[in-house]
Amino acid sequence: MISKESVRRLMIEKQGIGNAHNSPDKENVYSTIEDLGCLQIDTISVVERAHYLTLWSRLGNYDKGLLDTLAYEDRKLFEYWAHAACYVPLTDYRYYLHSMDTRKKELITRLKKRTGKGKELIEHVLQRITNEGPLASKDFDSEKKQKGGWWNRKDEKIAMDYLYGAGVLAISHRNNFQRYYDLSENVIPSWVDTEPPIDEERVWFFTEKTMDCLGVIQPKEARDYYQHFAIKLGRTSNQLETLIKTKENVTSLSIEGDQSTYYCLKEDAARLEDIDDDFDFEDAQLLIYFDNFMWNRERIQRLFGFESKLEIYVPETERVYGYYHLPVLYGDRIVARLEPKMDRKEDKLLIRGYWTEPGFSETEDYRDKLERNLEDFAAFHGTKTIEWLG
Repeated sequence: MISKESVRRLMIEKQGIGNAHNSPDKENVYSTIEDLGCLQIDTISVVERAHYLTLWSRLGNYDKGLLDTLAYEDRKLFEYWAHAACYVPLTDYRYYLHSMDTRKKELITRLKKRTGKGKELIEHVLQRITNEGPLASKDFDSEKKQKGGWWNRKDEKIAMDYLYGAGVLAISHRNNFQRYYDLSENVIPSWVDTEPPIDEERVWFFTEKTMDCLGVIQPKEARDYYQHFAIKLGRTSNQLETLIKTKENVTSLSIEGDQSTYYCLKEDAARLEDIDDDFDFEDAQLLIYFDNFMWNRERIQRLFGFESKLEIYVPETERVYGYYHLPVLYGDRIVARLEPKMDRKEDKLLIRGYWTEPGFSETEDYRDKLERNLEDFAAFHGTKTIEWLG
C-alpha cells in the first residue's frame, strides 16, 4: 500500500520536473522529449507556444531554436499525431506506421467525403510537391486551373493534411509556424527503422512508455497518454490490464484510499520505497494544460485534488479563472493558478489574475519561489518586467 503523496512524487520525477540545467544544450532538449515520449504542439501564443513552455518547465531558460534544429535540421524528431499534434523521436517512428497505414487505406474515401474529389486531387498535390519541393497551403493558388477543373486551396490543404496523416507527406520545416509539406522519403532519414511491429508489440510499446512517463498508472491511462484517435490501441482497459499482467518487468500495487489496482515498472516500485526520504523538488513551477504532466484531467483530480479548467474555449462571461491560466506546482502539490499574458508591444509580462487553491495558505518560502519562477518565465520571454494587474 503506497500513499498518493509518493505516487505524485514519482510522477514529478518521471516527468523530469526539477531537472533544470545551468546551460541546457541540444542533447538536454532531445533527452527531455525522449523521456516524455512526445511533445505537444499548439498554436496559442498569449505567452510562448506550448511546446516551448513544456520544455522550459523542465530545462529552465534554454534556446528555443534547439527544438527547431532537432526537428528540421538534425532530423531527430518528426511531427505526427500522438497525444495530439506532437514532436516525436524518430527512433519511435515504426510504432506509428500502423496509424499511417490505416489512414492511407481510408484516404480516398475520407477525401471524397470532405472535398468531393479523390485521386485527381491527390495527384495534383503530389505533383506540385514533387516538382517544386516543400510547399505550404498558402503556396496553392485557389485559382490554379488543373485538368479542366478549378482547384480550391482549402481542398488542397485538406489533401495535404490527409496525406500527412497517411505518412505519404511529412513536415519538412516550419516558417513563422506555417507547416511546409514534403514527400516523406525526403524528410525521414534512411537510418530510421520502418519495419512495422506486430500489433501486440505496438500496443505494449505505448503502454510501457506511458508507465515509464507517469510512474504508477491504471490500465486505462495507457489509452489516454497517447490518446489521439490516430493511434487506436484497439484494446479495452480490461484487455490492457490482461496484457500488463503478462509482463515480468511490471508489478501491481494499491494506493491508500483507492480500491483500484495500479501498475508500475518494477524499477519504479523500488524507487517508491525510498522516494519520501530523498524527494528533492521543493520549488514552485508554472505548468501549462498542454504539458504532458497535465494531460489527464481525471488523473490530476484523483492524485492532486486539482480541478483542471482549460478555459480557452469557454465564453469570457462563463470563465471561472482566465483564458489561458497556468497551474502552479509547489513541491508535490498544485496550489494555485496564474494567468500570464505577454505584452509584446510594451515588452513586459502581465499577470492578469491569480488564485490559490482551497486550503492552501501562502508562506514566505512559496512566495519567494513563485517570484523566482516568474522571473525565469519572464526571462524566457525576453523581458525583465513583470506587472501584476488588479
